[in-house]
Amino acid sequence: MKFNFSLEPVLKVRKHKEKLQKQKLAEKLSAKEQINSRQEKMKQKLENYLKNTDRTDFRNVHTIKRHSKHMQQTSKEIEKLNGELKKAENAVSEERERLVVANQKRHVMEKVKEKERKRFLEKLSKLEQKTMDEIATQTYSH
Repeated sequence: MKFNFSLEPVLKVRKHKEKLQKQKLAEKLSAKEQINSRQEKMKQKLENYLKNTDRTDFRNVHTIKRHSKHMQQTSKEIEKLNGELKKAENAVSEERERLVVANQKRHVMEKVKEKERKRFLEKLSKLEQKTMDEIATQTYSH
């Protein structure tokens, strides 16, 4: 006699969904890291620009305008990346919540499987004991 879990297809589906959620979470985390990396590069570029800019080079208005425009554009880019980073963080937290739910559903099915397996083993043990009792009874009867 072999144990067959009646809800095995459901358990397989839940395991698959959990695996997909892990992949989605990994993708979201990767996207977040890319945004974070881009933001750090932009900050480094701005810092390097500020460090390497010669203050005495501001002889005319055009140079000052160009310098100011570059600083503003870089700052806007950093702010844009901040917004993207916040969206990515929200997406990551949503995917984490979905993964937790998928994990819980899979865990529930595994508990059901364990309980069903335990009942099967108890039933098998009782059947085996009954057979042994019958053999013992027949042996002493004759």
